[in-house]
Amino acid sequence: MGIKKTLKKLGRFFIALEQKDEKVIEQSILIVDNGYSWLKDLNTAIERIQDYFPKAEISVLTFGDRKNNLQKDFPAFNYIPPSQRIKPRRCRIALQMFMLRKGRYDSVILFSLDISPLIVALIFLKSKIVLYNQWGQWCSLRLRNVSEISKVTHVKQKVKFNLKNLLKRIGLFFVLLQHKDEEVLKHSILVVDNGYATFGQISRAIQRIKESLPWAKISVLALEQRRELKENFPELEIIQPDECIIRKYRIARHMIRLRNNKYDYIILLSLDITPIIASILFMDGKVLLNNQWHRWWSLKPKPMRCYLIAIPKFILNIILNIIILIYLLISVSWISLKRSFNIFRFNLLGKRI
Repeated sequence: MGIKKTLKKLGRFFIALEQKDEKVIEQSILIVDNGYSWLKDLNTAIERIQDYFPKAEISVLTFGDRKNNLQKDFPAFNYIPPSQRIKPRRCRIALQMFMLRKGRYDSVILFSLDISPLIVALIFLKSKIVLYNQWGQWCSLRLRNVSEISKVTHVKQKVKFNLKNLLKRIGLFFVLLQHKDEEVLKHSILVVDNGYATFGQISRAIQRIKESLPWAKISVLALEQRRELKENFPELEIIQPDECIIRKYRIARHMIRLRNNKYDYIILLSLDITPIIASILFMDGKVLLNNQWHRWWSLKPKPMRCYLIAIPKFILNIILNIIILIYLLISVSWISLKRSFNIFRFNLLGKRI
């Protein structure tokens, strides 16, 4: 068995391939309005979100009285009012967000640093967190790494000292908040062309990305200089991989060098195993496949529970096979015994006659 086939079999064991529809690139966004921001500011922010994500599926988590005002300007949105049974009222938004944790939103837009929704968003929602504050600034939010604990990225506002503000300051110690203006709404995308895809396939993939994410910065890592690609999409960044002794590993090796670019999406155009391994093991962005039939697939490592379940399933299969084997041995032995007994009886009766 060749190395390539062995790697493919290992890849199927460790990597989950799941077919997706067009929404995987069109985005799903949750806007969290906890009632603290002015409706005018909220409307302005939503209009900017629509500009950056024209085909996105947008859901708005808000209270019933504000929902009626927002529906007049944005009737196509999916509105989610928090349950009235949740007490106290100030925790309704956070608890409703927790109930929506399986919604798989690509981005969550917050409009204040209210501590309870912030905790739920950072810990339970595996999404890109964006803050639009009262000064009209766009910020990114995420939990700090160990190396970033002492890093200061924003100017602290002077507020009066009370328990709520103290808890907020403690919470922000673990949160990395960075002012990025509207850059935070733009996506950085790497399209990987390892020479197997046709120009039509690459062109169609880039067109679909631009239709859904018109402000995205798209880079193409390609083995060959595709002049027609640059002519049709002059804004693209074409990256040529460095030379490598083994040509088919050039793309994967250069992908590892690009890991610090923090791409939001890595889009593959074939199931070549080395770029898949490089993107999943060394890059943080979501890995998607756009195949020659223009269908979208997601690639990600299989969760640990799959391996934990595989062990008892393997043991159970062995036990079942042993039971089946014992049953077959008993059945064959019994049939053989009956046959031998019938032959013996026939011979015995024959001698008597």
